[in-house]
Amino acid sequence: MRRSKALIDLGFGCGDQTVYLLSEDPIRGSDREYWDFRKGCVRFDYYVGVTLDRKQFQYAEERVGEFRSHSPAIRSKWPTIPDVKLCCADAAKPETWTEELKANVHTAITKTQEHWVLALDTLYHFSPSRWPIINHVSRNLNASFMAFDLCLSSSTSLRDRVVLRILTTLMGAPWANFVTVDQYREKLIAAGYAEKNITLKDISPHVFEPLAAFIEAQDRRLKVVGYSIGPFRVAQWMFAWWGRSGLVRGVIVVAKR
Repeated sequence: MRRSKALIDLGFGCGDQTVYLLSEDPIRGSDREYWDFRKGCVRFDYYVGVTLDRKQFQYAEERVGEFRSHSPAIRSKWPTIPDVKLCCADAAKPETWTEELKANVHTAITKTQEHWVLALDTLYHFSPSRWPIINHVSRNLNASFMAFDLCLSSSTSLRDRVVLRILTTLMGAPWANFVTVDQYREKLIAAGYAEKNITLKDISPHVFEPLAAFIEAQDRRLKVVGYSIGPFRVAQWMFAWWGRSGLVRGVIVVAKR
């Protein structure tokens, strides 16, 4: 028998990943550009999304509305439609969450058997750091945790650290979030996850240099019509540098309860 599942999504952006996680089929025609037609996908019975960006929240609400309008088609494949709640709040500071958000999370957790928290490419922006929310997830929600996150190489020069600290400040990413993979693991253990249930997988070769190449290709296309990627050129340079130097690592993190 399938175990009921809840997902708390920290930093869901404009709602594309929300639709991707909840719907078996694309909702918009543009969704097909990134959709992989999965033979099977995880079904979440409850979904609570949290974002700090008001405009992204409003746009994501439209996307979820489209998802709900497709409910009859979804119901033909799934017996129940996921309960979806989106909230505009600071995911990094659970002590500031509204009573409504706390109630939504509590309902999702208490009405399901398996609980997951997802942070996809967001945690390094959390201020003052990612650790308050991770501690909350482990100790108060008793939930498993998964993320794509950034870590520091275990061997970096003082010069590289100085340059990186300047760049992370410009990115709005607190320096406290940049730790090595081993330090990350130690923090997860301190939060209450058993070491045997923690996996950190470095996927840097599949992230930084390919992303830099993609941005450069987009710049070439834009130049044909007289435009450019503008400030994204800095991001392209940074990703290429990270890919060449190995200074920053892209890591998939899973910590199970």
